[in-house]
Amino acid sequence: MIFPLQPLGDFGRETGLVLGVLFGMAFGFVLERAGFGRASNLAAQFYGGDNRVLKVMFTGIATTAVLLGLLSSLGMLALDQLTVPETWIGPQIVGGLLLGAGFVVAGYCPGTGVVAAASGSIDGVVTYFGVMLGTLVFGAAWPYLEGFYGSGGRGSVRLDQMLGLPFPVVALLVVALAVSAFASVERLEGWLAKRRAGTAPDRAPVLRNGSLGIVGLMAVTGVGTGWTQPAAAQPESHAPGAIDAFTLATRIVDDPTGLWLVDLRDPGSCEAARIPGATCRPADDADGQFLADLPPSRTLVVYGGADLVVPPGAERWHGRVEVLTGGYGAFQHDVLAAPALPAEPTLAQLHDWQRRSALQGYFTGSTAAPPPVAVTPRKAPASGSTRKGGGC
Repeated sequence: MIFPLQPLGDFGRETGLVLGVLFGMAFGFVLERAGFGRASNLAAQFYGGDNRVLKVMFTGIATTAVLLGLLSSLGMLALDQLTVPETWIGPQIVGGLLLGAGFVVAGYCPGTGVVAAASGSIDGVVTYFGVMLGTLVFGAAWPYLEGFYGSGGRGSVRLDQMLGLPFPVVALLVVALAVSAFASVERLEGWLAKRRAGTAPDRAPVLRNGSLGIVGLMAVTGVGTGWTQPAAAQPESHAPGAIDAFTLATRIVDDPTGLWLVDLRDPGSCEAARIPGATCRPADDADGQFLADLPPSRTLVVYGGADLVVPPGAERWHGRVEVLTGGYGAFQHDVLAAPALPAEPTLAQLHDWQRRSALQGYFTGSTAAPPPVAVTPRKAPASGSTRKGGGC
């Protein structure tokens, strides 16, 4: 059995929302118990007097890394099947600096602001409204920021891939770095407490050392298992799926960043006309070898002019692959062309026509015509019949 068993989205939107709420409540409970619902505790991180933010977050990172490394070395987890957020160097550096500045001024980050607001803190509520105001300002300035927002993309890059080391080894290094960081900041807390004539934050050395010892032992076990196991279990191969043009268009609208959309026709045809958001294949790569280098954080959708045979590059890709049925021709016919409406449509046909008209307008920039009013002629009463009863 290889984890993850299936993408979270396969559970359905409603189940995904419920799981998100439950996980969010659990995460918020942990943050509140760690003291992250009080601005004074959070702001103290920037002045060195109380480094609980570093300790809690770094503990979570180290524990997660160790569990991932151990499970992958045991052949129970396929790292390539996990969704890893993509990296945009410049935008994320600027965003991190802006977030840090807001953190210092408000005393909260967005997540801890929600925790504080849920705990009844007025400054947490004010911070939360500030986050919403900043979101509105960002939305209003989006036309000017869109180019920078998508610049510097590096795809989904993990630390083990950058360093060229096995993941369990990187997890062990993360634990060692965490232990060094904890020892350093505690010495800093003690030194600053003496200079300020105060007291250092309370510590629980037995609990801390025991927890770090367990995590370290798991990390060493992961490294040893990875070296002694001859071959880690590989994730099961999945045959490429099929997707129709209407479903693809709907997914592009609903989740444009959840797809790698690749046009495998010759580059000239692709440049002349392609599905919005699609990438043209390189002119010297007819077999689609470049597809194998795409990070598996999205679903890969490939298409040709008509029905397509999946190229070798897509077959070696570690993520989910889907092929557009009928290719670009089907997308032109089913999405880009104005849909026809029967002369006397049923309610289901009318709803389907409205949905297809909306998609056609979205992808072509046209405005769908208003649906005609369906009128059902009333039959004349049969001769000799008498209307009985009343009512409205």
